[in-house]
Amino acid sequence: MSGAYQTSRKEQAHEDSAWAVLWTNDDKIVSGSIDETVKVWAPKTETSPVPKLEEVSTFTGHFLGVVSMSASSDGRLCACSSLDGRLRIWNLDDKSLVKLIDPGPVEAWTVAMHPQGQLVAAGSQTGNVNIFGVGAQGDKPEAVLTPHNKFIMSVAYSPDGRLVASGAMDGAVHVMDSVSGNLIRKLEGHSKAVRGLSFSPDSKVLLTGCEDMTVIMHDVSQPSGTVATLTGHDSWVLSVAHSPAGGECITGSSDKRVRVWDLGQRQCVYTSKDHTDQVWSVDYNSSGSKFVSASDDGSVMCGVQVTG
Repeated sequence: MSGAYQTSRKEQAHEDSAWAVLWTNDDKIVSGSIDETVKVWAPKTETSPVPKLEEVSTFTGHFLGVVSMSASSDGRLCACSSLDGRLRIWNLDDKSLVKLIDPGPVEAWTVAMHPQGQLVAAGSQTGNVNIFGVGAQGDKPEAVLTPHNKFIMSVAYSPDGRLVASGAMDGAVHVMDSVSGNLIRKLEGHSKAVRGLSFSPDSKVLLTGCEDMTVIMHDVSQPSGTVATLTGHDSWVLSVAHSPAGGECITGSSDKRVRVWDLGQRQCVYTSKDHTDQVWSVDYNSSGSKFVSASDDGSVMCGVQVTG
């Protein structure tokens, strides 16, 4: 996708800031908010090519607000972290709580679910990546990876499930083997907090979004790492998502903008100014033909490329 887009914003999707959003592979949109709710939306396109959001269900129980979310590849399970330090894993199909994990007040800030849904990685304020089993008993992690000694702001699994990446407050990015926990790459280029991570569909490229207002493309198979740096945002990059179709990515920023980037040309091809406050989270649908964003303005926005 590149060029012009048509957007539709669901105003007051939440009663407070929306900090997290995702678009599952089975076509559900899920958003999380400081209003302590997780909402599931059906993107309807009967009357317009741009999806109109219809609320399907609301999950409650998160205290102090939802920070981050991640879904299994089949779209059935969704892991959520909240400011109360707990993880909740929801079954989006039967609308039930699968597991509540209480690892301690500083051990689960940001969350990533393994594509197969059996594991959840949580980045901690102490610099650990805690790996929890969805089917395990109790609150103890099955493994603890220790790549950082700084607050981990972002975590991500690769689509093939073989890698887990973490981004820290000091700009450090580590890529680890998800089975052994061994460090594979330490990626350079940032000096401020890395807020967003996203792998390419082939798991070879990692995008890192940072408070330094840039996104860096890293080839995780090469020691040199850095492929290119994308610039254009006027404030922190808070979220980044690689298109499942390849070739582009989308970013959300504190500058209130959503940008779409052509990764081959290394340039921004579209900017949305629809949000009225900072954009915390962005994602694509499974085909990469549409995007969704969530903002401090409490809205959730969908976008689709205009053709013809």
